[in-house]
Amino acid sequence: MGFTNSGDHIKTGGIPRWLVAIVDISLVTLGLYVAVILVTGDLQGFQLEPLVLLLPLLSLVTVLLFNNLGLYSRQLSGMMPVIRSLITGVIGLALFSVIFAFWTRAFIFHQGVFLAAPAIQLPLLIGWRLLYWRLEFWIHGQKKLLVIGGTEEVEQALEKIMCLPKGLFEVLKVIDPDQVDQFSEWLARVDAVMVAGSLELETKNKVIRECFDRNREIFIVPDLYEIILTRAMITQIYDTPVVECRDMQVTFGQLFTKRIFDLVVALVMVVPAVPVLLILSILIKATSPGPVIFAQERVGFRNRIFTLYKLRTMVDDAEEQSGPVFSTEADDRVTPVGRFMRATRLDELPQIYNVLRGDLSIVGPRPERPYFVEIFQKVMPEYRLRHLVKPGITGLAQVAGHYATNTRDKLRYDLYYVSDHSLLMDFRILMLTVPTLINREAARGLSKEAEGRLTWPKS
Repeated sequence: MGFTNSGDHIKTGGIPRWLVAIVDISLVTLGLYVAVILVTGDLQGFQLEPLVLLLPLLSLVTVLLFNNLGLYSRQLSGMMPVIRSLITGVIGLALFSVIFAFWTRAFIFHQGVFLAAPAIQLPLLIGWRLLYWRLEFWIHGQKKLLVIGGTEEVEQALEKIMCLPKGLFEVLKVIDPDQVDQFSEWLARVDAVMVAGSLELETKNKVIRECFDRNREIFIVPDLYEIILTRAMITQIYDTPVVECRDMQVTFGQLFTKRIFDLVVALVMVVPAVPVLLILSILIKATSPGPVIFAQERVGFRNRIFTLYKLRTMVDDAEEQSGPVFSTEADDRVTPVGRFMRATRLDELPQIYNVLRGDLSIVGPRPERPYFVEIFQKVMPEYRLRHLVKPGITGLAQVAGHYATNTRDKLRYDLYYVSDHSLLMDFRILMLTVPTLINREAARGLSKEAEGRLTWPKS
């Protein structure tokens, strides 16, 4: 996704990213060129000057857009996330092409060129990325993996590894933190190490040092305090280097610029949202009794309680008997129309009103109900740090994870956002939200197994 930086320092080898970008630009250009030929019949009499004016700008946008969509980051999750990002990227390129064509007076192009070009560019880019994926896999080969961690952490890590493309990793050995003295022996037999659980600082330093010395890849699931340290900076007291942890509170300037960003995006979203809301309201009323809008209390910025608005996706009074519970993937309380709205995130359109009112931002940690916030803060005291920024309609945990991603992993993403958020990051998350909307896996409820793994405090 481009945000998980725990492995960015690894020497990965393989195909250089600059070469990948050059091929991307070449295929985007080829797609536009072929579209011109198909729409105009041939290039005889066609002035190439508009195309020459358009291509430098389009090449720059291609690299910037694809980079923000994570297409130049190392991919460990298979081709489907890549394809979803390519769809978003090609649509974005089409919109920029129309804008640039008018700006550079290249609107001599027939309108059909801008419709035909994406249809040609997308299969070309997907074909290239499939080849690139195969080449990278052939270069790197299957990696033998050593996992270090306690039982619960290792189970979660192995579950995630099993979801990766077949043949990417082979788990050769699992070592408990108490048996870390076996690490050096097994390191000689593996290509990569994953630290999935908490280790003593001295032990973790030894593991990292030996991995570097033997040129082994290392993946570390960070402790929550380590994510907080991403905002830290190295300074010194006299001649001693120290890590200065900066205050995570947002400044007035950050609040002001973020508010302007939220208002601009929300106002742009209002116009297309109105007819969609009208259609969905009719469908909700026609298919199940109860109100169209569902209102619920959530915890917001600096622990303030506010009312969140959504389109109703469940039967009316769904929690009357059960009380507050998470939705599961086979939840019979969800209506057929509600299932569609959840899959496409359309149920969250009324939250534009929350943004205009100032309760929400466009981007930020998703707000949770007071009942669950109280429970999570008992289990994970760091959970309260989520509320140092305004919650959002979409967030890093939503674009990088799934609905069923466990709460601790979501908190890792949220704290990374809190510690290092910026308008540039907001823009990247907003772009990555688009391919997430066509990912059904990202919107499905918790499985029964995942629900059972939730950690609740002892009474």
